[in-house]
Amino acid sequence: MSARTVIGGRLNPTALSSLASPCPRIASQQLARLHSTIVRPSPSAPSKLAIQNVRPAPALLNRPGLRMKSTSSPSKDEVKLDWNSFFKLRASRRRYSLASSIATSLVSTTAGVQILSSQDLESLGAQVMGLDPFVVLGMATAACGAVGWLLGPIVGNGLWGLVYRRFAPSVATKEKEFFDRIRRFRVDPSTNSIANPVPDYYGEKIGSVQGYRQWLKDQRAYNRKRRNFIA
Repeated sequence: MSARTVIGGRLNPTALSSLASPCPRIASQQLARLHSTIVRPSPSAPSKLAIQNVRPAPALLNRPGLRMKSTSSPSKDEVKLDWNSFFKLRASRRRYSLASSIATSLVSTTAGVQILSSQDLESLGAQVMGLDPFVVLGMATAACGAVGWLLGPIVGNGLWGLVYRRFAPSVATKEKEFFDRIRRFRVDPSTNSIANPVPDYYGEKIGSVQGYRQWLKDQRAYNRKRRNFIA
């Protein structure tokens, strides 16, 4: 049996006995030399067990900064708004909507009057519905103005979004949070009555932080009146 076979495999008593010479002294020397060759690893070549036990330092793996840089993606930068700024921007959007409603209503009314004057629609409407031509003309003019009034908020919100596009994402986030608060604290309208009407169910009249606090007081007052009335 060769020495390479003995070193690569497991030593057993049979292999050791085969390597031992008839002289006890020479046999003990051979066994000691063979043992030192197997047990003592070479300093230039590290053992396989030492290589398997090498692991990266846990401090580097547990650092949150490295993990966030490798997994997280950059989010959109939003301008931080307080509640007073949000209510001011909300009021400005309402003004844009109101102004655009007035403008589009005037434009649609003017265009409708010109179309009605060029066409003989009032006489046709009077013959079909049996009404006076002036009544038909007035109803058609009012319908043209109503169409322009309904289109006004769409135009106004679009213009407001162009002017305040820097604050649009922040306003949308704040508005969602605001309506969540309104939905959470508003009263139950099922017990509405003339003596105890529901105070601003959708929170449309709130224009400031003080207005929101007053709205909360009105909701509590409504609940007190409802309990006293039921009791």
